[in-house]
Amino acid sequence: MKKFLVICFAVCSLFLLSLNNPASAKDTQSANPESVQFTETQKSELAKIQQQILTDKKKLIEKYVEYGALSKEEADKMVSHFEKHYKMMEEHNFQIPPHRPHTQHKSN
Repeated sequence: MKKFLVICFAVCSLFLLSLNNPASAKDTQSANPESVQFTETQKSELAKIQQQILTDKKKLIEKYVEYGALSKEEADKMVSHFEKHYKMMEEHNFQIPPHRPHTQHKSN
């Protein structure tokens, strides 16, 4: 029984150590989607879809204001954030922003 527990503990330890392996994080970053270059047709199609999403988000926020779930000031702040995000996406040719794994976040 002791031998079984020691083996289980060893296997669990090895598994937990492999979760925080920096080599595995580098492998996922090497397949960077920003290396894709969109054609002008693709960019215009993505822009059209992103614009539709922005319009839908604005309509949704307006409904929340209408129903009293948000104040007008909060709604304006949210809409301005959505518009800034759209402009940022437009500046970066509608590339998907890179995802930072939680282990790489800078703590203040």
